[in-house]
Amino acid sequence: MSAHLAVHEPGTAPRPLPRHGGRRPELSVVIPTFNEAENIDELLRQLSAALPADLSAEAIFVDDSTDETPSVIAAAGEHHRIPVTLLHRREAVGGLGGAVVEGLRAARSPWAVVMDADLQHPPSLVPTLLAQGRESGADLVVATRYAPGGSNSGLDGGYRRVVSRASTAVAATVLGGPVRALTDPMSGFFAVRTAALRLDAARPLGYKVLLELIVRSGLTRVAEVPYQFRARHAGTSKSTLREGVRYLRHLAALRQAQRSAPRPSAAGEAAAGPVAGEVRPARSVPPRHHGVLDLRDRRPEGGLDVLVITSEAPPIVSGISRCVDRLSTGLRARGHRVDVLSSVQIPRLTAGEVRLSALAARWPGIARRLDDYDVINLHGPVPTMSDVVLLLAGSCRGTPIVYTHHSALAVRGAERLCAIYNRIHRALSGRADMILTTSEHYAQRERRPGGPPVRVVPWGVDIRPQPLRPCIDRPLRVLFVGQMRPYKGLEWLLPAVAGQPGIELTLVGDGRHRQDYERLAADLNASNVRFLGRVPDEALHHEYDRNDVVVLPSVTQAEAFGLVVLEGMASGCVPVVSDLPGVRDVVADAGTVVPPRDENVLRAALLDLAADRARLRHLGRLARRRAEGLGWDTCVERYEDALFDAVAHRGRQARRAGTEHPSAVGCPSGPGLRDEETG
Repeated sequence: MSAHLAVHEPGTAPRPLPRHGGRRPELSVVIPTFNEAENIDELLRQLSAALPADLSAEAIFVDDSTDETPSVIAAAGEHHRIPVTLLHRREAVGGLGGAVVEGLRAARSPWAVVMDADLQHPPSLVPTLLAQGRESGADLVVATRYAPGGSNSGLDGGYRRVVSRASTAVAATVLGGPVRALTDPMSGFFAVRTAALRLDAARPLGYKVLLELIVRSGLTRVAEVPYQFRARHAGTSKSTLREGVRYLRHLAALRQAQRSAPRPSAAGEAAAGPVAGEVRPARSVPPRHHGVLDLRDRRPEGGLDVLVITSEAPPIVSGISRCVDRLSTGLRARGHRVDVLSSVQIPRLTAGEVRLSALAARWPGIARRLDDYDVINLHGPVPTMSDVVLLLAGSCRGTPIVYTHHSALAVRGAERLCAIYNRIHRALSGRADMILTTSEHYAQRERRPGGPPVRVVPWGVDIRPQPLRPCIDRPLRVLFVGQMRPYKGLEWLLPAVAGQPGIELTLVGDGRHRQDYERLAADLNASNVRFLGRVPDEALHHEYDRNDVVVLPSVTQAEAFGLVVLEGMASGCVPVVSDLPGVRDVVADAGTVVPPRDENVLRAALLDLAADRARLRHLGRLARRRAEGLGWDTCVERYEDALFDAVAHRGRQARRAGTEHPSAVGCPSGPGLRDEETG
């Protein structure tokens, strides 16, 4: 394995990095160096031994050395399995923090781990940091010396230990928020989701780059992993009095940045304890889980305490999970404390498409803590979960409930039972204080005389630069994104495209039925079909950008919105979808709607687009414009309005009755609840 030497001149971007066999790595390890020649070979040896063989990784050294360190790095790269990239800076702009930022800019992976080269940060912890980030849903995982199980014994002498503690206390006091929540905000050893970084806003100064990233990038979804801070392998510490002065200047600059920000982020505000026993909602910072520590902080003044109850949330991968995650993150960024209670915390029994929750058995403990929240956002219908909450906590029995209705329950082979359940659940949803739906179709079904107000709030999408699709003579590229489950309609999609030379189909997603569909494709001799499995977000964005059509051939009303369709439309893909409530509302006039379970009509629709490229381009432009009106900021703002209105309305009811419900204290007064469509 060879090292790639890229000389980075101040004020210019690093030269393109090698592709290491064409595969984008899963992890970038960013290592700033200054005269660390004696440590490089041992560091790479331990790092190579620590990383799993099936994990693709790269090591990025950003070097400010005045000795032979660059040549040592280049030579060491020849003898270790990890691909090595060296960026040697002629001017050390921003000090160590500036080096880390340059390394993060060069990182090509979804996750980056930042660590020192002196082996005080044990390379054996790198896989743990990465795994914790992937599992917890955090954007930042900090290796901490000061939590139970950690140690700062590697600091030289009592003086440095006192300085370290004092610096931590000063940072927590000055910056507050997530910095105060962390036990070790001065740590130089951490993993970060690269998509969460706003590096253009970074103004690093000195050693404490973690503070810079938290404040400038608004990193609030944080977790911690304890570790033993070791003695240096070789060389001497670079800590000096001058660095202490730079640290104080850096704190002042970050505090000024916080004051000038238009809306301080409060996503790191933590909760005050578990709901009941071991049932713990996922906090604004992740709960104790595989070594992650609870981080606690007070909630901001004027914000709401919100409990989201849903069947699916990260790390579960699904459309509902993604929507709940984006909604929770957005509300936290607006100053609210949001806890999430899902099947991650509540066990459930799964048998095919049937999922039964143990929430009822845990309800007594959960109910005791509901008064700690100003409002509940309940997602359903979910048998044995949303119905239990509506039955036991609805109809003005305390904390107001804003119920998000996703779709009618639809399970193949149990249509009659589903119809009965949907009627029962509709009656129960009348016990909520407000109902939100993603389409007018479901809003009409939920409205009733004397019932709660119903509002339409579609889900959102991130708008990225629209890709250029050159008009060349090639097959129509069709993309399916979703779980490999029967209701997704793949048994009709695959025959529709198999053997069609003018169509190429790419399927992104996974599930227990994937092998069944791969066998079906093989039986059909569908050489124009490829299965990618589950891919990182960056790879998914690439697929959206390279394809012409996004297809959703679902066959039941369990598909109520089609978030992946909206994401494809944002990239200019033309949607071809089944004629299902909610889904057709998303597409409107920007695509093609076909009957479910009809491979012939689906095939004809795709072939028509392949044959008429002018129409394909026109619909792509319409799809993009429609998606641009459905951003996540708008979705979160409408949810925030609904939550505030529900709390304020319940407060007025309590005052008229001569009582004051805890959920009404400190909430803004405002207009009454409105039965309106906001979509």
